[in-house]
Amino acid sequence: MDVVVSSLAIHNIPDEEGRLKAIREIARVLKPGGRVALLDFQHTGEYARALRASGWQAVKLSGLHFQMFPPVRIVTGEKPLGTRAGRRLPDARRNA
Repeated sequence: MDVVVSSLAIHNIPDEEGRLKAIREIARVLKPGGRVALLDFQHTGEYARALRASGWQAVKLSGLHFQMFPPVRIVTGEKPLGTRAGRRLPDARRNA
């Protein structure tokens, strides 16, 4: 896949490990150079940290967007070129 977009979805996964598993699946299905955009109102810093820790490029966390309620942030990033999956995303259990 070239692009994955998620809007107000990943926060519904109740635990951090489950959310990181969802982000790992996004990383798995994207081709090198693929892009991700994750719009959410909770846990966006967690998503950005996970992508950065896995070696993703140009990871950005937007400011709050007040055009929606609740206000949201958008995490964007690009999967590194020349890798099938990049580095493995961190496991929440190891960071607890």
